[in-house]
Amino acid sequence: MPAVASASDGRVVIIAGGGNIPLFVAETLAEQGRNPFIVALEGEADPAVSRFEHEYIHTSHIGVLLSILERIRPADVVMVGSAKQRPSLWRIRPDWTTFRLAAKFLPKLKSGDDSLLRGVVEMIEEAGFRVRGVHELVPELLASEGHIAGPAPTAADGESIATAVNGALALGRLDAGQACVAIGRRIVALEGAEGTDQMLLRVSELREEGRIPDRRGGVLVKLAKPGQEIRADLPTIGLVTVQNAHAAKLKGICVHAGRALISDHDATCAKAEELGIFLHGIHPETTAGGTGRQ
Repeated sequence: MPAVASASDGRVVIIAGGGNIPLFVAETLAEQGRNPFIVALEGEADPAVSRFEHEYIHTSHIGVLLSILERIRPADVVMVGSAKQRPSLWRIRPDWTTFRLAAKFLPKLKSGDDSLLRGVVEMIEEAGFRVRGVHELVPELLASEGHIAGPAPTAADGESIATAVNGALALGRLDAGQACVAIGRRIVALEGAEGTDQMLLRVSELREEGRIPDRRGGVLVKLAKPGQEIRADLPTIGLVTVQNAHAAKLKGICVHAGRALISDHDATCAKAEELGIFLHGIHPETTAGGTGRQ
């Protein structure tokens, strides 16, 4: 097991992707006196993170990332936020560190997101740094079990929930995505490389085309993948997810209790109440094939 680096001030390096969760995490850790340093992914990270000490890197700059960690010597490293751009072989910077890691890391570029992120975590740990899950450092971001906001799901919604859970689990086993939309016993959309928001847009388009009923119904389920590396890429929903689910005429959203993040929790819940969209935390192992109630 690699030696774990330590720092007297308990500093944390945040590898920040898109969305506003990295900023919230940085603010929370700053309040705790942990002096966060942001490694912001180019074209992904919210510009607001630049008010903290930071450096921008491309997702392909593996050697640069490790050089930053060697310079900062943090107590913990946390990876949080979305990343639309996968590392590209053509963007990899030809430094000695990257060459040294090439045999282990480059094959990961052909794998699914979880396999790739697991490789990044292993690489950071082998360099002697401790990787923590955002849920460990800022647990208030985690979705709770049971009813979270909006109207309670009905028994009829339970059929859609169970179907979508089975779809999301099957998709996750392929390391292909985290989310599924179902209406009754019919799966109408599976998340791919486009992400959850674009999947919901596709559901809206299917409604307009008459491919699925235009009346309100159906559920979005978003789950951690079976066996997922939970220190990276936990399923996340937020205000935009609720708005897009409403535009797609869905009844509600179910997320993995204790293994999914809710961004802007209060605003997201308020919007769900306003739009009549239920938010519910579930355990997939007890929901698949069940009623969807906890």
